[in-house]
Amino acid sequence: MERLQKEDYIHGGTQKDFYDEGDREFCNCPLCGKDDYLILDSDRGLSVVKCKSCELIYTNPRAKDAQENYFGDATTFYNEARLIFQGKKTHHRDKNYEYELKKIKKIKKNGRLLDVGTNMGFFLRKAKELGFETEGVEPSASLAKIARDNWGLNIHTAFLEQAKLSQDHYDVITLIDVLEHVTNPKELLKTSYSLLKKDGIIAIKVPNGDYNHFKMKLAKKTGKDKNMDIWDCCEHVVYYTPKTFRKMIEDCGYKMNTCFIPPPIHSPIWANLVGHYHQYPSPFILDWKRITLRNLLYYLGKIEFALTGKTKFGLDLMFIIEKK
Repeated sequence: MERLQKEDYIHGGTQKDFYDEGDREFCNCPLCGKDDYLILDSDRGLSVVKCKSCELIYTNPRAKDAQENYFGDATTFYNEARLIFQGKKTHHRDKNYEYELKKIKKIKKNGRLLDVGTNMGFFLRKAKELGFETEGVEPSASLAKIARDNWGLNIHTAFLEQAKLSQDHYDVITLIDVLEHVTNPKELLKTSYSLLKKDGIIAIKVPNGDYNHFKMKLAKKTGKDKNMDIWDCCEHVVYYTPKTFRKMIEDCGYKMNTCFIPPPIHSPIWANLVGHYHQYPSPFILDWKRITLRNLLYYLGKIEFALTGKTKFGLDLMFIIEKK
């Protein structure tokens, strides 16, 4: 079966294939605030850079209003997951969500859980199934409505900084595949600090910036960099490593509880085949090479991380942090 090009996909969000001058904006480093950087890569009219001062990797220039990428069409979003809402399919990230929640429950078995960037509610509905008293925050009105209508979840339609939530109220705050989309991570983390109970925790999962950097260098050496969306910079505006993440949270009044490499996400490939992104798993046989490689990198990354505290093989990083 012939695979389609990425520009042929039907997208629910507002991402673009190219950002011209009017669609992008320059910014200072989201961690240290300085404006002195090295350009690592460019794609879609955007650039990925590394701060010369604190070594944070971030997109600059980045897409304007990048945090509103999911302010898209509700019908298209719903159709991405229609069979899941109808109970006919599982979500392709269900196993990831269950793994991440088990890690959280080792520290907090239950209590009030606030999920930031809830999307259509797939993670939050799993948290509810596992006994947490749940709330969500989702700035996209279309996604928030889908989550309410299909899962009966309590979702606040707002960015966290604008949501009127009770302080010192939550036992757990989760940001699962969210912080890399946030242009003002320090503001978000400081707001979360005020909402968290004294003994509460925050669980944050992000792509691994060291892996992206390693993949970029390997792709350039093999001449495959033009065919790979390595950084996903139309959506991702910051790329964290264990070192820069620790610096970020310490600046915001937190300390590390634990950090680890979660199992890789095996994104379905329906869009390559039928031109529409669907969120239920695709058969292993259709994508066995990529799935096998990602699993291999996962185990290599776990070994490397255990030995060195950093990893260029682990695709993602997960951190559980708490107040100092």
